[in-house]
Amino acid sequence: MTVSAPVFLVKDGALSWPEIAPMREKIYPPEKLINTPMHGIEWAHAERRVLLYVDNAIRAVAGIYERQILRDGQPIHVAGIGGVMTEPEFQGKGYGKQVMLYLMELLRAENRCAFGLLFCEDHNVAFYSKLGWTMFEGEMLVEQHGKTGPFAFRNVMLLPLIEPTTSDGKLDLCGLPW
Repeated sequence: MTVSAPVFLVKDGALSWPEIAPMREKIYPPEKLINTPMHGIEWAHAERRVLLYVDNAIRAVAGIYERQILRDGQPIHVAGIGGVMTEPEFQGKGYGKQVMLYLMELLRAENRCAFGLLFCEDHNVAFYSKLGWTMFEGEMLVEQHGKTGPFAFRNVMLLPLIEPTTSDGKLDLCGLPW
């Protein structure tokens, strides 16, 4: 059986949710989440999503969250990346890498965000590092349940787009994490 070439579409975040919800349910079923540190964390909703289709079916997705944040107290426009997923039965085939490379090229072409920012679990640090993302070791502030405070739940990684990134300092997302 021949596999068709990947097709990438950028869609509205809210409108694409019904299309990706079944994949998320497979990867993060409620019974699994309730017993993890992720339980109870409030997350932002993607403004846009890059969807990778193969044979007319979604194989991978990544969300984009643009926002003005504060870097060391100064406003800066960034692109948050979150909700990066690959259909479980298609993991290990390079679809996650392809969707991220497409997304990164899109953000560079749009030329409006200083840098990309994502949160990832320990087992994904090497994956993102190979794509050019670097660790942020500074202080991260986010909103949770109506209050702003430190967020140390996951690794923070940065990707230079228009401006260089630094590994330290203070970043305030001025809202929910993604």
